[in-house]
Amino acid sequence: MPTSAKIIAASSVTRALSVIGDRWTLLILRDAFKGAHRFEEFRTLSGAARSTLTSRLNGLVENGLLERVRYSESPPRFEYRLTDRGRSLYGVTLVIWRWEHRWGPSGAGIPSYLRHNVCGHAMKPDLTCSGCKQHIELKDTSYEVVAGSGRVKASKPRFRRLSSITVDNHRGANDAFVRTTDILGDRWMPLVLSAAFFGLRRFDEIQSGLEIATNILTHRLNTLVAHDILKRCQYSDRPPRFEYRLTEKGRDLYPHALLLMQWGDRWLAPSGGPNLRIVHKTCGTYLGALVTCSHCHAAIDPHDVTFPPSIARKPKTEATS
Repeated sequence: MPTSAKIIAASSVTRALSVIGDRWTLLILRDAFKGAHRFEEFRTLSGAARSTLTSRLNGLVENGLLERVRYSESPPRFEYRLTDRGRSLYGVTLVIWRWEHRWGPSGAGIPSYLRHNVCGHAMKPDLTCSGCKQHIELKDTSYEVVAGSGRVKASKPRFRRLSSITVDNHRGANDAFVRTTDILGDRWMPLVLSAAFFGLRRFDEIQSGLEIATNILTHRLNTLVAHDILKRCQYSDRPPRFEYRLTEKGRDLYPHALLLMQWGDRWLAPSGGPNLRIVHKTCGTYLGALVTCSHCHAAIDPHDVTFPPSIARKPKTEATS
């Protein structure tokens, strides 16, 4: 088994995806960061069926990202509030916004700008190194295995059938991030992408390393190619063989993977700690990624960013899981 694929399968990315690697969970977190608290708010904005929404909210409470808070005694009513663990995913939400802002079509429900209240300017979230304060790109990073971590056993993600809901038939009132959930709202898709970030390109390498069924991997690779995240490149004529390489659009998803791993390292790593460290080759230090304001370069706090008001469209018929 390729060492890098083995590390991916046992990494904090896999553990994080076991908690939030689902389309509806990502949309619920999106809406929680924009101020939604109550069940009907989440249902209207996401378009999720009641049973699906109940299941995902319960999962977020069980995993410590949301807490149920009573706001009415008679009758008893509850709302959902982000915990510290949930709020620490805010950087992931910001880099998703940046990716959709860059790659999504105009008029797709994506806020046109963010305002950093500390400096008062419209800004874009930048991913920077906490050591040298320089912008982070995939080509400027490498990794080191943590000696003695003792975690070489892969943690195989539970396969969930892909939702039949996509950007074309999304029924929620909020369209933001919907295109991203077409790509990231499935636990296998980010793992296949992580394999690409680690330099794995060939079908057999990815399949054996992630221990993913060939039909599932074929479907995920085809989806990533269709979204222009990966491209198929022929490397052998006789017999014809192909490998999968990241496009610019695909490389631009690296901040999401990096922050997801960092979040998993903080909240989900076992007592022995994470099994790898990312090195920032620019300054030679272990990488601590920060999401910063593109104007004043200060680290961004969830309370310091304002999304412009968006026009909510009328939701369609209730969606299914």
